[in-house]
Amino acid sequence: MMAVAPPRRELLGTTVHAVGLDEALQWLRDRIASHTPGYVVTLNGALLVQTARDPALRAIVNEAAMVTADGIGVVLAARILCVTGIRRLAGIDLASAACAQAAVNGHRIYLLGASPGVAEAAADALRARYPAIQIAGTHHGFFAADEEASIIDGIRQERPDLLLVALGAPRQEQWMHRWLATVGVPVAIGVGGSLDVLAGRVRRAPGWIRRIGMEWLFRVLLEPRRWSVVRTIPPLFLLALRERVRRGVWRPSSRA
Repeated sequence: MMAVAPPRRELLGTTVHAVGLDEALQWLRDRIASHTPGYVVTLNGALLVQTARDPALRAIVNEAAMVTADGIGVVLAARILCVTGIRRLAGIDLASAACAQAAVNGHRIYLLGASPGVAEAAADALRARYPAIQIAGTHHGFFAADEEASIIDGIRQERPDLLLVALGAPRQEQWMHRWLATVGVPVAIGVGGSLDVLAGRVRRAPGWIRRIGMEWLFRVLLEPRRWSVVRTIPPLFLLALRERVRRGVWRPSSRA
């Protein structure tokens, strides 16, 4: 049975699905059962700004089987544009829950990306947390172009059900779009820095900070290099406000 995509919305020409964690996990189960390759984009504010300005990248995101609102910037942009139903679903929360679900359902997972050693550490941490989990393989994300063919062949041979791709945006989205059908994995999820979190290399914000939408500030304080991502938030709001005025949208709408 083909997995039914959650309700679609549109922000600045980019698809975002109105989906929470439970719905996303059900979609993952159905998609894996259908054996039909599809990739998931965890869209944050920085990537949304890029897609608004880059038609080619926007097309890649819009071809995803599911797009979640990873960052609070996406949720706030939806509010500015009076688009309802957009809920934040952080990539790390989806990745963690997907791994837990895979352990229960016997699905095999492949971890691709992050710095050398991180994917292996994440795999070890997942095995410690979920003894029944099946890690099909791992590979770091610092590979050269001439190594790509052997990596793809390795993933094909391991036949995972779920591929977590942590190459950073937009590289991971471009990689999934280009290679998912070739590797033959039912579901690939672009997870950004989630492997570092799963490996224990990066600490998440406390729950109360995440609940008030300030996790981005916590991450910047821990990793000042991420300030370049934060700088995209004001341009995103300006883009959303300009689009709201252009469309003359003043009432909430759930239509794409």
